[in-house]
Amino acid sequence: MRGPAGPAGPAGPRGFRGERGPMGPRGAEGKPGRDGAAATVCIGTVTTGNPGTDAAVINSGTETHAVLDFTIPRGASGGCAPIQLLSAYSNPPQIGDGQAALVFDRNALVYGGAVSHANNSPDILIDQAGVYLLSFHGGFAPGCAAGFPLSVLVVAELNGVQVPGAAAQQGFRAAGEVENLAFTVPVAVSAVPSTLRIVGTGTSFLYSNIQAGLIRLGDIPT
Repeated sequence: MRGPAGPAGPAGPRGFRGERGPMGPRGAEGKPGRDGAAATVCIGTVTTGNPGTDAAVINSGTETHAVLDFTIPRGASGGCAPIQLLSAYSNPPQIGDGQAALVFDRNALVYGGAVSHANNSPDILIDQAGVYLLSFHGGFAPGCAAGFPLSVLVVAELNGVQVPGAAAQQGFRAAGEVENLAFTVPVAVSAVPSTLRIVGTGTSFLYSNIQAGLIRLGDIPT
């Protein structure tokens, strides 16, 4: 006859870990998930910011329905370049013979210090390099000692060299004829000081109501 079980003995030491078993077969592929909702993007407000501030874009919508609000800074106002010009004129008739620099009695307008002219002088002085717009017009007629036909040529000279395109010419066949001669051309002045003159050429001629204008347009492009 078997007797009663005795009390349990103490636990023995832990055995060694066994080797990893082989990987099991791959499970079946799951069903595709449902398509997500399509996201939208639209433009909201466009605000003009103050000059010097940063541009900004803010989404006032949601991640899936974006509404982009733009803030675009206004550009700083550009300053006006100072006016640099001179207008000289002469009204009474004056005599020209051979090759003569036309004399301007006085100035009408002078702004800035780039160009200057003294009264009763043919010389227009340029003290600042740059590109200028030159305009000239005046009335011309045969002089008392003129022979016919008479040809009168008027040109602009910069430091004694004719300015390209600054020329006007007229032929006269009888006393009493009066013609207006005029030209308008750009002039590049690279060296200063420079002297500009309006020169008339003819055996004998009269000139009156002449006017010359010189406006500085800006620096010579590099």
